[in-house]
Amino acid sequence: MINNIIFDFDSTIINAEGNELLVQSALQRVPAGEREVKQQRLLDYTIKATNGEIPLSEAMRGRFALAEITMEDINRVAAEITKTINPMIHETIVDLQKRGKNIIVFSTSIEQIVLPVTQKLGIAGENVFTNTLKTDNTGKILGVLEENPLFMSLGKVYVAELLKSQGRLVDGTAIIGDGYSDLAVKKNNIAEMFVYYSGTVDREEIRLQADFTVDKFDQLLPLLSSTAEYSQDALATKSKTSVEVIPEVVLLENVHPVAIRKLTEEQYVVQNFKNAWSEQELIEKANRANVLGIRSKTKITARVIENLHDLWVVGAFCIGTNQIDLEAASQAGIPVFNAPYSNTRSVAELVVGETIMLMRRISEKSEGAHNGLWLKQAEGCNEIRGKTVGIVGYGHIGTQVSVMLENLGMSVIFHDIVDKLPLGNARRAKDLYDLLERSDVVTLHVPDTPETRNMIGEKEMVRMKRNSYLLNLSRGKVVDLDALHKMLEYGHLAGAAVDVFPYEPAGNDEKFTSPLQHLPNVILTPHIGGSTLEAQENIANYVSDKMANFIKTGSTIGSVNFPEIELPRVENTHRILHIHKNVPGVLAKINSVFARRNINVEGQILQTRDKIGYLIVDVNMDVSGQVHNIMKHITETIQVRRII
Repeated sequence: MINNIIFDFDSTIINAEGNELLVQSALQRVPAGEREVKQQRLLDYTIKATNGEIPLSEAMRGRFALAEITMEDINRVAAEITKTINPMIHETIVDLQKRGKNIIVFSTSIEQIVLPVTQKLGIAGENVFTNTLKTDNTGKILGVLEENPLFMSLGKVYVAELLKSQGRLVDGTAIIGDGYSDLAVKKNNIAEMFVYYSGTVDREEIRLQADFTVDKFDQLLPLLSSTAEYSQDALATKSKTSVEVIPEVVLLENVHPVAIRKLTEEQYVVQNFKNAWSEQELIEKANRANVLGIRSKTKITARVIENLHDLWVVGAFCIGTNQIDLEAASQAGIPVFNAPYSNTRSVAELVVGETIMLMRRISEKSEGAHNGLWLKQAEGCNEIRGKTVGIVGYGHIGTQVSVMLENLGMSVIFHDIVDKLPLGNARRAKDLYDLLERSDVVTLHVPDTPETRNMIGEKEMVRMKRNSYLLNLSRGKVVDLDALHKMLEYGHLAGAAVDVFPYEPAGNDEKFTSPLQHLPNVILTPHIGGSTLEAQENIANYVSDKMANFIKTGSTIGSVNFPEIELPRVENTHRILHIHKNVPGVLAKINSVFARRNINVEGQILQTRDKIGYLIVDVNMDVSGQVHNIMKHITETIQVRRII
């Protein structure tokens, strides 16, 4: 339970440093050229002292040496500050005091500035600690008394320890501020909680060490409330917080109608568009989307993710995710789902068909017939039975190709960087070159990685059997197409089938060019390996189900960039999804907040992956709104969502 709340006055209760305002007032009497130099020095003192780069005493002396301060300056600044107090600050402090909180104010400013403000806020004078003005016997202001603890860098720690020893800080203490000296009160175990207030400035190094972060004063209420007050707040806000957000879905690139139907049946607001969108179009048109569905042409860059503030989840209605910046999505708390298996059969069937067509030289005979030529001859045409196929990449597609071609009479060898169990009579090659030298047909089924780009170049093609065939239905940058053109023209390779290219048109109305065009016995297809009605329907079913499950339950099973967790729902609870930076102590911080308020957790699961942690927690529905508000302000929070 938090009973004592220490507020930093400068840059928290007021939006500036009081002593800095005094010096700025005095500097108005300094000539313009000299004033600009001194104003910059004044700012430097403030920044360095707040960040702990120089002692506070050095900053205090330096500030007061910049200009001669008068009582007129003090009175003017005090009046201006008092007049401009934010009403929300006043309401929050009054509310906290009504709840029995002991409000204390620490300030490195002088009492003539601080007391008028704290009196207006209704804070007892005995709870306000400031610096004391130092004058000579003529009344001239010399600075502040250096004997005062708040003149020193750790003065707040000293005063807080004194209050604790006097029994004035009991039943839990929180400190609210934005500076190194505020953090030091928590680090010295005087306060149990440090809340970073970011309403005025942003000091990232200090913020990252805080327990919670707020940018408005009323956000302090759920963090600092007692158990009884918490329950009252929950009841008061229940009607306001129990309205579930209806997700807005944007689908691009003519996603299969099954996905549209399924997401519409979930009562989501679904917008479907035929074409891919550019980066700028995404930022401008999808800025309200909670759910974004794409295929292979739309690029989800870090800039897109940074600007889509309401985005919860991305669905890639395809196998690959190279078009998505997965790292940026993870750091923004956005899981990405794809369909890694849904079109494997379609791709495998195309490999089988193209293998037969290449070995029978169907493409050039078909083109001849269309042009009036009758090329009825067996030269260069072979059965696939008895030949050897080499499969590079023995994954979901590669293994299906293996089984299908073996059933048609081919011998199968394969190469993969991961140890894989052979199916049927397939055998592992010693290495890539062994496979290339032994295969009549080489088919590629590898992902796009730095290691696979141009993995089949001229050096590798020279090692292939003369009059062999090369198929690439994997990724466009795996094969050096100029080298392939050369090997085909020289007659070293008998044919090729290519479905993917390093640079592909953004749409059907854009012209396609390739060095392989107009070569005989070369099959060029426009990235259609998985483009069958059956595959697109399977993909639509799979990806839309995954996205809907995440929206409804928080399940991330099948995500390519996120911790994979799932938690059964508990009746009469609301679910909170909390995505945070993967640093030690976050779960302990969350559970300590729950414990202070006697909140019972009905179900909970946490999993981490790389730089992020993902927590699913079920709590009683009467307090879920307040739990959601608390978890939003945990400093490590990336994204938090409540499921009703």
